[in-house]
Amino acid sequence: MKQRIECVIVGGPQHGLIIDQLLDSEHPAPLALVTDDGQECIAAALAPAGSAGHRVILMHPWATGRQLTCVLATLQRQIGSVCATLSA
Repeated sequence: MKQRIECVIVGGPQHGLIIDQLLDSEHPAPLALVTDDGQECIAAALAPAGSAGHRVILMHPWATGRQLTCVLATLQRQIGSVCATLSA
């Protein structure tokens, strides 16, 4: 069964880009993506995306802690706004 999951890239030329990826549960493979500079970004964390399910955080090998913190803060604000809308 294939499942859509959102991936957020941290670091590199596509920092902050959110993409949809298909995962095949029958033939699982490690989640990774090659960016425009040819570097492989690997799954580093799973972040809740509210009612949308989950987002995988893909880390570029040259990503900084500051870039990761920025992406996590952005995701947290998005989740908070969805929760506030649903409870209103």
